[in-house]
Amino acid sequence: MSEETTVQPEGEASGTGASDLEAVRGLILRAHPDVVPDLIAGDSIPSLMAAIEPARAAYQRVSERVRAAAAPASPAVPPAVPAGSATAVVDPARLPAGELIRRGIAGRAASR
Repeated sequence: MSEETTVQPEGEASGTGASDLEAVRGLILRAHPDVVPDLIAGDSIPSLMAAIEPARAAYQRVSERVRAAAAPASPAVPPAVPAGSATAVVDPARLPAGELIRRGIAGRAASR
């Protein structure tokens, strides 16, 4: 290695500029869309990394509250509908002769 090149340990932030921290923060936000972005903050890369889990937990709490508020109180129950058609039961013995003839003709015409 030349004398100009210095290698810093990964945890040190003395050589990390504000633009580098913003770049790392942007990468964290793209890699973890399930976090509260305002909670990803810090003055070093390790502090940004440490903020991921608390921000994810906060996001989970908020999303659970939103889902609970949006969910209906009880599941919708469809109305009860009887099976089959709703035809009136008619006793043919009680029908007048004219009605019996009319129904007979209508039934024959429908079956053709």
